[in-house]
Amino acid sequence: MRHALLGLEYLPAWSHFNGVKLFNASIDARIIGEDGSDKGGGLVANAEHAPGQPFLAVPLDLVLSKERVVQCAKSDAHLKELLEAAPSLSQAPRTAVLLFLIYQMTLSSPDCQGHGLWLANPLADYVQMLPHHILLPTFYTTEEMELLVGTSLADALDQKIVSLEREFDSLKASTAEITWCQKLWWSDTGCLSFEDWKLADAMYRSRALELPRDAGVGMVPVVDMANHASDDRYNARFEVAEDSGSVLLVARDDRTVQHGDEITIMYGCGGACEMVFSYGFLEEHASSAREVFLSLAIPSDDPLRMAKTRFAQEAPGVRIYVDGSNQLCWESTFVWWACVNEEDGLGFRVQQTLDGEMELKALWKDNELDAGALRSILSDDPLRDLYSLRAVVMVQERVEQQGMKLAVSEDDFNNRSLTSERIRPQVYQTIGRLRTLEIELLARAYETLEAEKAAFLESSAVREYLAKGQQLDEPAGNAPEDVS
Repeated sequence: MRHALLGLEYLPAWSHFNGVKLFNASIDARIIGEDGSDKGGGLVANAEHAPGQPFLAVPLDLVLSKERVVQCAKSDAHLKELLEAAPSLSQAPRTAVLLFLIYQMTLSSPDCQGHGLWLANPLADYVQMLPHHILLPTFYTTEEMELLVGTSLADALDQKIVSLEREFDSLKASTAEITWCQKLWWSDTGCLSFEDWKLADAMYRSRALELPRDAGVGMVPVVDMANHASDDRYNARFEVAEDSGSVLLVARDDRTVQHGDEITIMYGCGGACEMVFSYGFLEEHASSAREVFLSLAIPSDDPLRMAKTRFAQEAPGVRIYVDGSNQLCWESTFVWWACVNEEDGLGFRVQQTLDGEMELKALWKDNELDAGALRSILSDDPLRDLYSLRAVVMVQERVEQQGMKLAVSEDDFNNRSLTSERIRPQVYQTIGRLRTLEIELLARAYETLEAEKAAFLESSAVREYLAKGQQLDEPAGNAPEDVS
């Protein structure tokens, strides 16, 4: 659909009339970064702010959250009808806000004039002031997506697109019989498209804040104007006032913000992939990918493969990350299911519950096993070093596979023409930096895992296990292959 837009020059007046208080701070419609790039709008301090001193306060009723959407629906029959028709979407905090966003976009769209649905709401104007061209990966062209081959973002983006398509299909199926939805969205002249749902998701994903004091997650007008800075550079934080529930943006406890300084927050502490995925950019000073998440799969020849996957109910992957002391670490619950087998003591059975349903049960050495307890049970087993070695080998093989995929696709990436209208220079540069940071992290992870593997191979338990295998005339071969 076509979208009605209001420029950021309207935001100061909107803030004033809706109770947003600015304390010696102002909204700037154009901020220039250190590298000369246009960062769009932002916030600027108009006087010195001592640590903890507030820049602005936003009333709780302006926070766009699931709770606020429900409140708006009490006075808006059409919004209420939408929420009730799509419970699978309206019950979740994120998709409840997405429903509100597309509803407001529809009400203000030039394609939907004369529908008679309009109801005054300060958040309606706020939605019109949000940027409608957001450079997130969900809006990459096909050629730009091809540049992601070998990065952890490639799989994450594929899964995200599938998830968004499933949500949009659910919305259409749930609202097809609502008169105004049929007329404005789904008829031959209807205006709602999958691109609109992606836009609502991008608005939420790039602006939603996880508020402190159990205040939940929501979009906070004006606070969401603050641009990102790295963990050693940002100068402001947000909090919730105990008396009023208002969201406050205040100077960091260890910072004094000078007159004329840009007011910045840290969007998140995830890795480079998460920054590009949720915000569409990488920090100017990023020197590490910080973390990657790689998928893992149980070997197809494992006879317990289906039972393991169904019972574990864990994300089938491994998170590789750099901790606060700059140590390379990895964590995965799923890998422990992949590295133990029936001969080790793992088993499954199907039993009938009291209500007649069939339930899958896991056993470890004939004792019933809870899904989340396998790792701790293995750590107490006499052969724990053997299981750890198997896990390390599996993770290392996955790291090597991902690194090779990145390396092999590097020539293709470098040969892509920046003159193509389907590849934007900013996207090309962002993906190039992501590729460099991830391949450096994968190389470091491989070396760390190699050292862990060597240490486990020196374990007496592993040595005894291998020796017994040789005595039984089992294939000797390479030691890591034997135990994995």
